[in-house]
Amino acid sequence: MSSPFVWFHHNGRKSRETQKFFESLLAWKGSEGPDGMTMLAHDAGPFAAIGAKQERYGDRDEWIPFVAVDDVEAATKRAMSLGATLLREKSRGPAGEFTVVRDPGGAALALWKKA
Repeated sequence: MSSPFVWFHHNGRKSRETQKFFESLLAWKGSEGPDGMTMLAHDAGPFAAIGAKQERYGDRDEWIPFVAVDDVEAATKRAMSLGATLLREKSRGPAGEFTVVRDPGGAALALWKKA
Protein backbone atom coordinates (compact mmCIF):
# COMPACT_ATOMS: atom_id res chain seq x y z
CA MET A 1 0.00 0.00 0.00
CA SER A 2 1.20 3.50 -0.81
CA SER A 3 1.91 6.11 1.81
CA PRO A 4 -0.53 8.97 2.27
CA PHE A 5 0.05 12.30 0.60
CA VAL A 6 3.63 13.34 1.32
CA TRP A 7 4.00 16.65 -0.53
CA PHE A 8 2.01 19.29 -2.39
CA HIS A 9 3.16 21.37 -5.34
CA HIS A 10 1.39 24.43 -6.73
CA ASN A 11 1.64 24.95 -10.49
CA GLY A 12 0.55 28.36 -11.62
CA ARG A 13 1.27 31.59 -13.42
CA LYS A 14 1.38 33.93 -10.43
CA SER A 15 3.77 32.27 -8.01
CA ARG A 16 4.65 35.42 -6.04
CA GLU A 17 1.00 36.38 -5.60
CA THR A 18 0.18 32.82 -4.55
CA GLN A 19 3.00 32.84 -1.99
CA LYS A 20 1.82 36.14 -0.49
CA PHE A 21 -1.78 34.87 -0.36
CA PHE A 22 -0.92 31.77 1.69
CA GLU A 23 1.52 33.62 3.92
CA SER A 24 -1.23 36.12 4.75
CA LEU A 25 -4.14 33.68 4.94
CA LEU A 26 -2.58 30.78 6.85
CA ALA A 27 0.76 32.15 8.15
CA TRP A 28 2.73 29.68 6.04
CA LYS A 29 6.35 30.79 5.67
CA GLY A 30 7.87 31.02 2.18
CA SER A 31 11.58 30.59 1.46
CA GLU A 32 13.73 29.99 -1.60
CA GLY A 33 14.03 26.35 -2.60
CA PRO A 34 15.77 24.38 -5.33
CA ASP A 35 15.22 25.20 -9.00
CA GLY A 36 13.68 28.58 -8.14
CA MET A 37 10.78 27.04 -6.22
CA THR A 38 9.32 28.70 -3.14
CA MET A 39 9.11 26.27 -0.25
CA LEU A 40 6.16 26.64 2.11
CA ALA A 41 6.55 25.66 5.76
CA HIS A 42 4.84 25.83 9.12
CA ASP A 43 6.12 24.91 12.58
CA ALA A 44 6.63 21.24 11.64
CA GLY A 45 8.76 22.12 8.60
CA PRO A 46 8.31 22.30 4.81
CA PHE A 47 5.30 20.54 3.29
CA ALA A 48 4.73 22.17 -0.10
CA ALA A 49 6.27 24.20 -2.90
CA ILE A 50 5.16 26.80 -5.39
CA GLY A 51 6.75 26.28 -8.79
CA ALA A 52 8.65 29.06 -10.49
CA LYS A 53 8.33 27.65 -14.01
CA GLN A 54 4.55 28.13 -14.17
CA GLU A 55 4.08 24.61 -15.50
CA ARG A 56 0.43 23.68 -15.65
CA TYR A 57 -1.40 20.54 -16.70
CA GLY A 58 -4.62 22.17 -17.79
CA ASP A 59 -6.28 25.53 -18.27
CA ARG A 60 -5.98 26.66 -14.66
CA ASP A 61 -3.54 26.79 -11.77
CA GLU A 62 -3.70 23.79 -9.46
CA TRP A 63 -2.25 22.01 -6.48
CA ILE A 64 -0.66 18.65 -7.29
CA PRO A 65 -0.61 16.20 -4.36
CA PHE A 66 2.33 13.78 -4.26
CA VAL A 67 1.84 10.20 -3.06
CA ALA A 68 4.84 8.02 -2.15
CA VAL A 69 5.05 4.73 -4.08
CA ASP A 70 7.59 1.92 -4.08
CA ASP A 71 8.03 1.90 -7.86
CA VAL A 72 7.12 4.93 -10.01
CA GLU A 73 6.99 3.02 -13.30
CA ALA A 74 4.82 0.22 -11.91
CA ALA A 75 2.45 2.65 -10.16
CA THR A 76 2.14 4.75 -13.32
CA LYS A 77 1.42 1.70 -15.44
CA ARG A 78 -1.23 0.55 -12.96
CA ALA A 79 -2.82 4.02 -12.81
CA MET A 80 -3.08 4.12 -16.58
CA SER A 81 -4.59 0.61 -16.67
CA LEU A 82 -7.24 1.93 -14.27
CA GLY A 83 -8.15 4.87 -16.52
CA ALA A 84 -5.60 7.58 -15.65
CA THR A 85 -4.01 9.78 -18.30
CA LEU A 86 -0.25 10.44 -18.23
CA LEU A 87 0.45 14.17 -17.94
CA ARG A 88 4.20 14.08 -17.31
CA GLU A 89 6.69 11.35 -18.12
CA LYS A 90 8.99 10.18 -15.34
CA SER A 91 11.13 13.09 -14.17
CA ARG A 92 13.70 13.60 -11.47
CA GLY A 93 13.27 16.39 -8.95
CA PRO A 94 15.45 17.50 -6.04
CA ALA A 95 14.06 14.81 -3.70
CA GLY A 96 13.26 11.92 -6.02
CA GLU A 97 11.57 10.75 -9.22
CA PHE A 98 7.93 11.13 -10.18
CA THR A 99 5.27 11.06 -12.87
CA VAL A 100 2.07 13.10 -12.99
CA VAL A 101 -1.20 11.45 -13.97
CA ARG A 102 -4.78 12.68 -14.18
CA ASP A 103 -7.29 10.34 -12.54
CA PRO A 104 -10.51 9.37 -14.35
CA GLY A 105 -12.35 12.15 -12.49
CA GLY A 106 -9.97 14.82 -13.77
CA ALA A 107 -7.68 15.48 -10.77
CA ALA A 108 -3.89 15.47 -11.16
CA LEU A 109 -1.73 13.31 -8.90
CA ALA A 110 2.04 12.82 -8.71
CA LEU A 111 3.38 9.31 -8.09
CA TRP A 112 6.71 9.82 -6.33
CA LYS A 113 9.62 7.81 -4.98
CA LYS A 114 12.19 9.35 -2.67
CA ALA A 115 15.75 9.50 -4.01
